Amino acid sequence: MVVLLAGPAAAQTSDDLFNPDVLQRVDLWLNSKDWDKLKQNFQENDYYPADFVWNGQTVRNVGIRSRGLGSRSTTKPGLRVDFDRYATDQTFLNLKSLVLDNLTQDASGIKETATMRFFARLGIPASRETHTRLYVNGQYSGLYALIEAVDKTMLARVFGKIGDDTQNDGYLYEYKYQLGFPWRFDYLGASLDPYKVYFDAKTHEDKSDAKKWGPIEELNRLANDTPAASFEQTINPRLDLTAYIRYMSAQNFVAENDGFLGYDGMNNFYFYRLENSDQHVFIAWDEDNAFLSPEFLTNTRHDENVLMRKTMALDKFRSMYYGMLSEAAVSAGEVAAGQANGWLRREMERQLDMIAVAMATDTVKPYSNADHAAAREAMLNFAAARISYVQCDVAKQTGQTKPAGCQ
Repeated sequence: MVVLLAGPAAAQTSDDLFNPDVLQRVDLWLNSKDWDKLKQNFQENDYYPADFVWNGQTVRNVGIRSRGLGSRSTTKPGLRVDFDRYATDQTFLNLKSLVLDNLTQDASGIKETATMRFFARLGIPASRETHTRLYVNGQYSGLYALIEAVDKTMLARVFGKIGDDTQNDGYLYEYKYQLGFPWRFDYLGASLDPYKVYFDAKTHEDKSDAKKWGPIEELNRLANDTPAASFEQTINPRLDLTAYIRYMSAQNFVAENDGFLGYDGMNNFYFYRLENSDQHVFIAWDEDNAFLSPEFLTNTRHDENVLMRKTMALDKFRSMYYGMLSEAAVSAGEVAAGQANGWLRREMERQLDMIAVAMATDTVKPYSNADHAAAREAMLNFAAARISYVQCDVAKQTGQTKPAGCQ
């Protein structure tokens, strides 16, 4: 069932919902006892029925639940909204679900949203995102990030069509970080059981284990066993290495400390085996630990991760990585006509100004307005410092002439 509404509101699209230039308002209406239970049991994934309201449009009987890992909160719960939880095939603006990120791990409020806009600018598969004020039963419940779910609808938007065939029927996995068991792509063995733990299948759930996880085991084994001389020839048909390097360079540029090369192993990404193909690609997800430091090393943890270490051992991909880092720096620093600052600094400032009042009046956020002010300043200072550091370090790593001002 698709939600249809007459009049001007029906002309709205998901692009309007995720319009990054608009601070949205979302209302949830549900039984107050259910809302209390959701907050009390915030570590559980229990669903509760609610009505979802945006821009004068109402979707009745959706399912909401607490979500997140370290971001889960009893006072300001992160939420997943499933439009089809209780009403089969119900969608809203062609969406089956979306995420309301509670921003509890980011005092600036914009790390996630700024990163994803930058990633999309660089050609990285990434969700659409903006900010929203969330009201629950008419009461302001804080500033949230409104995030497009990674599902078949998102895949269709990102990967488009080949002829008349929409490219969203491949195998999609959400990577599941296992606390206490950090993984850096070392071989997990021939049994498919560990791959089932780390890669949660989101499509083709009815297929055999061999169909779902066999190609991932094969990629993992070959990445570990294949010598440098045949690495590209063997791995690229199973993993788009150019897209992988683009993703790694983008994560490094924004100083992401909890991504594929995270401080405690791989984390926070989706993995997609393209339709009618053996080749996999990464999809960015959950970047709220970005912008750690402007002096985040450009080769941070390259040697710790098997896949990154072996890919970077090849001159072609090492050159590509540093070239793409340079491209990211140029893109971040691009100055528009009449503007004094580069794109990344302007985008950060725009978002910070847009959310200022909503952030200041959010009484359930786990940090103070003074903390937000300090985080705002750090974010605005990051862009220029990071551009300069990356340009200097790329020159150092590649033996190029250093730009003026480098140490």
